[in-house]
Amino acid sequence: MKNDIDSILNSMFRDGRLNVKSPAAKEAEKALDSVQQAQQGLSASLQESIERMTREAQADMEDLQRQLKSDGVPMDGANNGGNAQDIDTAFEVARQETLAQVIGQEEFVNGLALAFKRPFVAGCAPDTPLCRAALLGGHGTGRRSAVKALAASLGRQGVLKSPKTLELDLAAYSAAGSEKLFVQDLYAALKSGASALVFVHYQACHPSVLPMAAALFSSGTVPLSGRYAEQKGLLVDVGTALAPGAVSRLSAGGKYLFLLGDQELSRLTGAFGGVFVSGLDDVLATGPFTQESLEHIAQLQLKDLADRAGKQLGFSLTFGQEEARALAKAFHPEAGAAAIVEKSQRLYRAMSEEKLRKGLRPPLTAQLKAEDKGLAIAYQGENVSGRLAPPPAGSLASQAELEAVKAELNRIVGLGNVKDYILSLEDAFHMQQLRRQRGLKAEQLSMHMIFTGNPGTGKTTVARAVARYLKAMGALSGGQLVEATRADLVGQYVGHTAPLTQKAIQAAMGGVLFIDEAYSLYRGRDDSFGLEAIDALVKGMEDHRDKLVVILAGYSQEMEEFLSANSGLRSRFPNMIEFPDYSAEELLAITKSIVASMGYRLDPACDVPLLLFYREAQLNGDPRVNGNGRMARNKVEAAVIASARRNMKADEASRDLELLLPEDFNFGPSGK
Repeated sequence: MKNDIDSILNSMFRDGRLNVKSPAAKEAEKALDSVQQAQQGLSASLQESIERMTREAQADMEDLQRQLKSDGVPMDGANNGGNAQDIDTAFEVARQETLAQVIGQEEFVNGLALAFKRPFVAGCAPDTPLCRAALLGGHGTGRRSAVKALAASLGRQGVLKSPKTLELDLAAYSAAGSEKLFVQDLYAALKSGASALVFVHYQACHPSVLPMAAALFSSGTVPLSGRYAEQKGLLVDVGTALAPGAVSRLSAGGKYLFLLGDQELSRLTGAFGGVFVSGLDDVLATGPFTQESLEHIAQLQLKDLADRAGKQLGFSLTFGQEEARALAKAFHPEAGAAAIVEKSQRLYRAMSEEKLRKGLRPPLTAQLKAEDKGLAIAYQGENVSGRLAPPPAGSLASQAELEAVKAELNRIVGLGNVKDYILSLEDAFHMQQLRRQRGLKAEQLSMHMIFTGNPGTGKTTVARAVARYLKAMGALSGGQLVEATRADLVGQYVGHTAPLTQKAIQAAMGGVLFIDEAYSLYRGRDDSFGLEAIDALVKGMEDHRDKLVVILAGYSQEMEEFLSANSGLRSRFPNMIEFPDYSAEELLAITKSIVASMGYRLDPACDVPLLLFYREAQLNGDPRVNGNGRMARNKVEAAVIASARRNMKADEASRDLELLLPEDFNFGPSGK
């Protein structure tokens, strides 16, 4: 027995350990084995993850370095990691290609090429602009074209990441409260991938937006006052809401920034300050064109004209040096070389219109000839020959619209003095254009007007025609008429008036702002809101002299008092046009016109009683209450209703649904 117990104990404590294989012990042993296996597997997995993350980080770093280099950002003063000779060659190719497109501005192009090249030599931090430059010069001197050509060439050669240039028109932010719109547009421009951003028309920018543009050039960033976040590719003001990826500033790192200005550096300094100008990397200016460069530009335009005529019209166009000299004369300082391009385009429109109207078929030969009055084209083909001159300035559609507006004015009854003045605007406008073309001093004519007269004298009707007329003759770009009253311009609390007035001005930009009963804006010196609206209106007229025409309308005496509200008002409205009351005969003609427009006809028996009625109304009534054209329209509308009642009572055979009788106007046998 004792031996059996010893045997059992020896088996349980073999090698100094308890060797009992109970179910619990077996489970514990299995669990221990699983933990040991998991530890071994975890170590292998962790090691693999670390190695994978290391490989990804190295790849990301390599991608970042490649992107910075392709954006034109040298690292630690290096030249993009490439061969310096290759960079020099690329920039020389870009300079030559730009000079081939921008004629007569070699010094400017050379300076601009150096501005593009500087960060590749001196280096540039990734979060700062590659260049911040002001480009000064007159319109049409090639500033935009030079930037676009250089960026396109360098992008095509792979020096820059993108060949694109994007333009931001600061005139789009002329109204108060445009800051958010500017932020959104700037964000889109910075995200667009364009290598160069060109800012234009800073003079028309609202003062609240200018500091943001200045900050972008000075520091390379624009701090955002509100909370913004990107949503579907757009930068959105999220207010107080919590949003992931909130944006606190916009950065122009890796971008070329250019600001276009006129010839006067002092104006740029006045707008942005001397510190801003002195902080720019470059201030470059285009120079005047030489006669040789103008003829070279003209020669290239004629070559392009000949190519287009051959490919699209089947005209084989020939020209000589004399024709290039004649085309070069189209240049004038205000339009720059763009005037030469426009003249060339007019020549092409003349040929295309001739082919269209006469059904000309190729092959055709055409010879451009210089004459005293300019350039003319003689063409010849199989069984056809002829001669044509370029069409007048402006499109055929504009000419047609001009004639349509003139016809509309002629159809307006009376107002002979008003029509004569409106039609005289075209002569004055084209005379100034002619003076500019000949290099003479030309004035920007003020076309702001005041229409005075009683209600119903056609002031609003004429204002609509004036808007269309000014667009058709080229004085305005839009031609829309925006009607406004005091309620549209004057706010109800402090700080509300100026934005309202600016909103109306912005809506009318390129057209006419028509303010009826304008005298109601001024209710005395204590009317601070009304005076604020007038001040904002005067400023808007000054800031947008070539983009906006303002027409004020009201009673004669009240308008005289209104002009005393602001010292600058009277000088800005040199054209005061009086709309006289209509005579009885004119009111009868207006009545007939209204009747016809409504699809009716007037019985001849109505003429005499209507004349007597209008004479008495104009003599004894108050035309300020219900006179002139309004009285005629009210009379016709009442007659239409009376005729409907009369016809409903009559039998079917005797009904005439188009005829208005004296009884419909409530005239009895006596004509009253």
